[in-house]
Amino acid sequence: MAKLHQESEQQLAFLQTNLASAVGPWQGAARALVFPAHVVLVPFDRHCRDSSPIPTVSVARGEPVRREPAPPTYDLLLKTSCRYTAPVVSFFRGRAVVFSSWWSSISDANSNGVRCCRKFGKHIQRRQLDLPEYAASFFNYKALKKLIKQLSATPTIPAQGAGLPASEILDPQAALRANKEVFFFRLEREIEKVNVFYLQKEAEFSLRLKTLLDKQRVVQSKRSVSNSKTPANFVTLFEGFQQFDGDLNKLQQFVEVNETAVSKILKKWDKTSKSRTKELYLQRAVEVQPCFNRDVLRDLSDRATTARLELEAWAEGENIQFDTSQAVERSTVIPEEDDADLHALHTASTGNLATLRDWVTKLLSSQEASSRITRIFLVAINDFSDEVLTLLLDTGLVDMHAEDDINERNCLHEAAISGREFVLRAALERGVNVSHADVHGRIPLHYACMHGRVEMVQALVDAAPPTVDFMDHDNFTPLIHSIIRDQLSCVERLLSHNARINPSSESDHIPLNLACQHGSLPIIRMLLERNAKLLPDAEGLYPQHLVARSCRAPEVILLLKDHGADLDQKDKLYQWTPLFHAASEGCVDCLRTLLDSGVDADALDEKGLPAMYYAVWEGHLECMILLWSIRAGSSFSQGSLDSLDGPNFRDAGSMTSPALVERAGPGALEGDGIPDLSLPPPIIPLRRYGHNFLDNKTFLQICFEPAPSEPIVFYQAGRYAAARLAISSKMSDLIPRNIMLPFQEDSRVISFQIDGLDNFALEFEIFPTFGSKVIAKTVALPDLFTAGNRSSGTCCLPLFDPRLRPIGEMKFSFQVIKPYYGEPLEITHFATYWKATGALDSDHNGQITGSSLSGDYVQLFIQLTRDNIPILYPKFTVNHHGIEIPVCQLTYDQFKTVGHERHVQEQSSELSLFRSLEAMSIDDLAHAHRLLAASFLSLREVLAHLPTNIHVNLCILYPCTTDEKELGLGLQTDMNVFADSILTEVFNHARFSKERDPYFMRSVVFTSYNPNICIALNWKQPNYPVLLCNDLGQIRNLTRETTSQPLICCSGRASMSIKEAARIAQSNNFMGLMCRSSLLNVMPALVESIKEQGLVLVADKSDETGERNRSAAPVGSDWAYRMPTGVNGVMRGNGVLRFNDTIDM
Repeated sequence: MAKLHQESEQQLAFLQTNLASAVGPWQGAARALVFPAHVVLVPFDRHCRDSSPIPTVSVARGEPVRREPAPPTYDLLLKTSCRYTAPVVSFFRGRAVVFSSWWSSISDANSNGVRCCRKFGKHIQRRQLDLPEYAASFFNYKALKKLIKQLSATPTIPAQGAGLPASEILDPQAALRANKEVFFFRLEREIEKVNVFYLQKEAEFSLRLKTLLDKQRVVQSKRSVSNSKTPANFVTLFEGFQQFDGDLNKLQQFVEVNETAVSKILKKWDKTSKSRTKELYLQRAVEVQPCFNRDVLRDLSDRATTARLELEAWAEGENIQFDTSQAVERSTVIPEEDDADLHALHTASTGNLATLRDWVTKLLSSQEASSRITRIFLVAINDFSDEVLTLLLDTGLVDMHAEDDINERNCLHEAAISGREFVLRAALERGVNVSHADVHGRIPLHYACMHGRVEMVQALVDAAPPTVDFMDHDNFTPLIHSIIRDQLSCVERLLSHNARINPSSESDHIPLNLACQHGSLPIIRMLLERNAKLLPDAEGLYPQHLVARSCRAPEVILLLKDHGADLDQKDKLYQWTPLFHAASEGCVDCLRTLLDSGVDADALDEKGLPAMYYAVWEGHLECMILLWSIRAGSSFSQGSLDSLDGPNFRDAGSMTSPALVERAGPGALEGDGIPDLSLPPPIIPLRRYGHNFLDNKTFLQICFEPAPSEPIVFYQAGRYAAARLAISSKMSDLIPRNIMLPFQEDSRVISFQIDGLDNFALEFEIFPTFGSKVIAKTVALPDLFTAGNRSSGTCCLPLFDPRLRPIGEMKFSFQVIKPYYGEPLEITHFATYWKATGALDSDHNGQITGSSLSGDYVQLFIQLTRDNIPILYPKFTVNHHGIEIPVCQLTYDQFKTVGHERHVQEQSSELSLFRSLEAMSIDDLAHAHRLLAASFLSLREVLAHLPTNIHVNLCILYPCTTDEKELGLGLQTDMNVFADSILTEVFNHARFSKERDPYFMRSVVFTSYNPNICIALNWKQPNYPVLLCNDLGQIRNLTRETTSQPLICCSGRASMSIKEAARIAQSNNFMGLMCRSSLLNVMPALVESIKEQGLVLVADKSDETGERNRSAAPVGSDWAYRMPTGVNGVMRGNGVLRFNDTIDM
């Protein structure tokens, strides 16, 4: 005890020393209550919260304390009911870290409008359905959630000798802590259940692999003959390894899901009981379990992959040993009958049946004649002619009941797969077992249905009628296999034999739901005519939901309606009606069918959001217009439109007063006497200056686009269903990235900051999901990123296996941003913009409460001439004597010549323009916008003559690929050169202005509809903010008023989904977004969603000018013209960008 007390005193001294300058309001901390394995700080108000019965190690090593934001993927902080928490000390990657203040009770910003992931309870049910063999052994997450809820309302009799009556334990958190033994007992039983099942499967897989490896050694020891590369059983052996990989992957998925379930239930316990149990319990009680030790599974995966690669190489005549640590026994002198048997078959396949007859005659005298002929017969069913098979059958030595010792298939399986009807008839005549299952749990009827062999289906069902509902290891019946593969005739034949169409248990698949998911109208009609029930699947989705989101056969919706389907039925996942699914997935035909059927277009989901919100968020313009036309065509009030605003996210949990904790009495104390913790609010908001930028590094971004095909394609489809992609570089200190395949939405974009491209190469390696043996590899050489003097491009790289054979291809696009080539503005002499956030959430994005952006900015349209001079012009092309000439193909002198002719025609001159500019004030911004749009001046001239007190919004016109093709613009200036040229003029003007007046500087904002040029401008400098513009939802799309146009029409306007725009802005540290005012008006909830990403939001009303044609506008369209509430600025049609004087979110 004395030693323990001494260690605790040392920990306390360490904390008091290192936290004195970092913790702020904790500087007055009194003495810390130090217990074994954990530390609790007591702030000046003498209230603290316990660290739970199983404490988390906060600080236990004498290492320097670093102050930095917490990583978003680590749940190391105590989530309290307070809006703010004080800095917390914990460990991250072996370092003592002080985490900054956290936003603890606001909803996840990413969850508002984005379906980030499936609810875990539904996800684990889905996985149980996908892995029926494992279903009974999954961690019972749902039961433990219910237990936590029950325990929080259950008072417990205190231990003998305790002075507190049970009736006083009324607080739910106190009740949970009092009942912790019950919860952890149940938790440990669930972990034991998972562990026992895992150990059984581990032993099974170890034995299976040993058997396969033994067979591989036997096969590879065989002496090859000239006419056959492989012995007869090579194919089945290779298939056996593939099956092993698939089954092992299922076990790995089982482990992953259960590990996640344990972590999530512990997180829920901590959150509900206000304790800190998760991290230490995972470390001491969970990670030590054999089922969560990945080493064994990784070893099994590596050994199987190595064996398969060696087998492939050997089959093609290469004696390659991929794993030198494990010697493979080989023999080259063992006589092999299999080769002679296969040689005879190959000879017969060329039409020389006499050779086969001679071989059979010689074989009759052998004691192993029956087994050899049987084995060669099973091999021959798939590849050889009926004459060969008939000759073998006529010997009378073929054992029709035999099965392969690897895949466990008999001749009926092989006949159903290959379509050999006469073999099927012969097997049935000899009484072969029709219900015998192979290694996949499939009987011959399954394979006949999978391949659409109707006559075989009839024969097999007639031979054994009960097999019509036989389930394989995936719980697939023959009917389900037929439905998934759209085998209409097979479905019809099975239904005529009364195949079961409704599930018999919760673990069964629902045929009607699968048919709706795959969009087969005739099959759906047949099922409904036989009274198939409308049931939710494991994810809580009904057939009408699956049809709506599959974008297939919208007439199925009407068919379901005719058979009693409720088209306003809410699913059990997000409380979405079919309308939500169609809108979110962009299924226009399904959406139109639903609306024509009179569904409720005003329905709200569990977040209080309508379907139109998700259509807008995902960028499905046509769906948005359809939904808006329904709403605008109905009569509604202010309140009905405001209902679209979604839930009130500002009503977060209130602060917990210290007085309330004091009044809680002794019941608020845990058994170890640690009082509850109430933390003070922060003193000031966090102000951020500028943003992260490239100093000497080069920014490389790689994007794996999902369209028109998947980024990674293997030539043999389905061969590597579960894998991971590792991206690394041996030429730099780049941290390797690992991505699970297939790509998910949040893993398609990968960014790197590197020293340079000259010696930089990226290696792409594909591994088994949990293995370490490479199955495919390719490399992107430096020339790929530097060729053609282009900063972006797309490429397709071949994927090679370890033997350098091409087995697939990988496609991706890339963008290279180089640091600014000149001398950037010195931060010490030129102040950056700033924005203030009230708090940080787990993604480092707090709502913006203040900004240096205020006042009015005049909009200037900027592009480059062929000799890289920034000039002002709003269009990509200029009309010269009736010819549209691309501005980017004109030199600056040629551009000025065109402008001079215009000025002569308009009886104006450059000199008069300069005088007009110099005389302008902040009240003349609209006039300046119109005057400068057609001035044919350079950016340098405008900045030099425009008064410094006039702020400018530089709208950068950089064409996208579509603009280049449609307008024939030709080769564009490299994006890095484009951005550098503009920044050079802005920086030079800033230095000149500072020399002339060091106390007043012009404020500059960059905007553009091209996200790539926005990324380049933002990464090259930290001084000026960048706003990404989005043209989605123009006023004429919503009101059908064609007269709405901006005063100055510019080129380059582009639209994207709000989700994609927010992702780009957030991941590249943009100041914010500029979105159409009409879009924000018809869907006010977007304002909150965007602002919760930590972005400034500007409403673009530039196309709302001129006289309105009210007769052409639908009823209710007046709402599209409102000023959106909650935005931080507005872009007017007169070219004036106005920010609020005080940005307050």
